Amino acid sequence: MVKLIELIEKAVGSFSHNAFCRKAGISAGNFSRILKGQRVSPEVLRKIAAASTSVTYDQLMQAAGYTTSEKKTQAQRIPVYGSVAAGSPIEAEEDLSGYIYLDYAQKHFGDHCFALKVIGDSMDLANMPDGCTVIVQPQQEIRDGEIAAIRVNGQVTVKRIYHQDEHLVLAPASRSSIYRPQIYSTEEDISILGKVVLALVDIG
Repeated sequence: MVKLIELIEKAVGSFSHNAFCRKAGISAGNFSRILKGQRVSPEVLRKIAAASTSVTYDQLMQAAGYTTSEKKTQAQRIPVYGSVAAGSPIEAEEDLSGYIYLDYAQKHFGDHCFALKVIGDSMDLANMPDGCTVIVQPQQEIRDGEIAAIRVNGQVTVKRIYHQDEHLVLAPASRSSIYRPQIYSTEEDISILGKVVLALVDIG
């Protein structure tokens, strides 16, 4: 991540951060969060490279871990299925809404992973702000404290999971005090869709 930040600062060059963001067509606020370590999507790296005269897209992708200098990996196509709530559960939208491509994903994720668009800010402290896309690895077993996509009574949400006797506690991670843990009995219609293994934040 240090190398990536150095390259981004090199791309900015003599511009102020705000001026560079205007030139690249990206958000200054989220650009600041990326410089503090927030994950950045390949599309935003493309915008940064396009606005720079000193840093290439390939350099940024390599520093971000999407590609390696030794071997260019074939991009993995990951389906995006509608939306998921980071707040109260919302009605699940399971229709295929498109694909995202990650050059390095095959190294880390299985063939059956999928993506969901996050709505709401109850997980912003976990670097999952409103509008980000989360990659989900299908699995039923989730350890306490891990983040999962969960279906509750036909609705879907993203939360940290904790087991409490015969109950599941779905805990938010938010700057806002309006969110509270949600407790569900295992007898309710609740199922774990999978573990969230990556969040991609588009700062465009």
